[in-house]
Amino acid sequence: MKSSQPFSIKRRLTLSVSLLSCFLLIMTMYFSYSSAQHEVGEVYDARLGQTAKLMLMAWSIAPEKDSLQQHQQQFEQWRTNLRRLAREDDDEGTAFGHPYEQNLVLQFFRHGDLIWSSDSSLAALGSEKQKNGFRDTQMNGERWRIFQLSSPPDSGHSEWIVVAENHRIRNEIISEIALSTALPQLILLPALLVLLLWLIDKHFHPIEELRTAISHRSVSKLDRINVEHPTLELDPLVDTLNQLLNELEQAWQREKRFTRTAAHELKTPLTILRLNAENALASESPQQLSHDLNNILKGIDRTDRLIHQLLTLAKVDNASDLACDSVELDKLLQSVMADMALLALKQQQELSLQSEEVSLQGDKTLLEALFRNLLDNAIRYSGAQSEIDISVVETHQYVDVLVADNGSAIDEASRGKLFEPFFRANSEKGDGAGLGMAICQDIAKLHNATLELLPRSEHRNVFRVRFWRTHP
Repeated sequence: MKSSQPFSIKRRLTLSVSLLSCFLLIMTMYFSYSSAQHEVGEVYDARLGQTAKLMLMAWSIAPEKDSLQQHQQQFEQWRTNLRRLAREDDDEGTAFGHPYEQNLVLQFFRHGDLIWSSDSSLAALGSEKQKNGFRDTQMNGERWRIFQLSSPPDSGHSEWIVVAENHRIRNEIISEIALSTALPQLILLPALLVLLLWLIDKHFHPIEELRTAISHRSVSKLDRINVEHPTLELDPLVDTLNQLLNELEQAWQREKRFTRTAAHELKTPLTILRLNAENALASESPQQLSHDLNNILKGIDRTDRLIHQLLTLAKVDNASDLACDSVELDKLLQSVMADMALLALKQQQELSLQSEEVSLQGDKTLLEALFRNLLDNAIRYSGAQSEIDISVVETHQYVDVLVADNGSAIDEASRGKLFEPFFRANSEKGDGAGLGMAICQDIAKLHNATLELLPRSEHRNVFRVRFWRTHP
């Protein structure tokens, strides 16, 4: 399966925040424009309605048509002067009014006739068929907002007024309001993005520091990683990396120790095997040849046992996590005793087991190695015709396995070193390499158990393995 390409968190974060900022700016402009459009529409519609009411009340008491024509001419003169003095898009007022007045039209109707209009160039915008109220219409290619209001039916007059306003004025004000809201944000956005890039780069510095620290680590340099400016997010990662480095350091030390141990311990038996082989080749008598071949077989057995113990020791050293299962202790001890029975029979030793049905949690393979080494140690060093007893004592707090023999006493000096690797309390008996008890001790520790040699009692050496059911 093809692995995905790595990506930059910094680049993605920068891009995501930039896009989000732009999106929020656009949404702000949209809502500002919509809100301004709504509010401006309400205000200007109110102005149209208010203007229509006031003008209708004024025109209801206005002079007759001849006088209205004079007013019309006067109003047209004002509009002409206004156009002459200012452009329509000017923001400044003049002596004749404001240029924006050109976007506002008033028309007065009486008995169905248009009798007055603020802009004579426009056609009639209202009629009796039109209902009172607001509406939009197109006029000269532009959109206009119109409000029409009729006099009350009981007034005796058939009059109505139309007030129209060009939408261009509203749109201009709406745009200016929206722009005044968005312009500061548009100006600040680039500065915000630059500040954002600087902050992201600054806050990613601990990651760069961690990367540099990791790049300086090697097989020969597995010391702890220290980050000068740790973060809450990086702390667990640094702790995990340091734990991993510590485990790698321990594994590397175990590997070097195993290599040195194997080289040191195998050198002597292999040298002896070579000497015995050379003697066998040079022997001239059958008796000498047989003697040398027997020595070779003994050397092979010793080397085989040494290799087996070295491999077991390496396995125990690397077994940081146990495959814990329910182990029937009584059956496991019976199996170990059956395997060792022939070795005990050769020395006319008596093996016995006292155990009820007992089970505990542990690694069955390692527990077999533990009790096999304890029993093998008793068989090899207790002497011929000795008695070796295995008993199990169970309480609600712990399970004790006792391996006792009536061999010779172990002196006090040897007791303190008994569980050290390659220490042999009695080099005259057996052909061990001094690894068996160290292996037993390591297996016991992996099971949170204790292994100790109890004080000699009734002329017996007793090794006790205590498995705790609850923490001591």
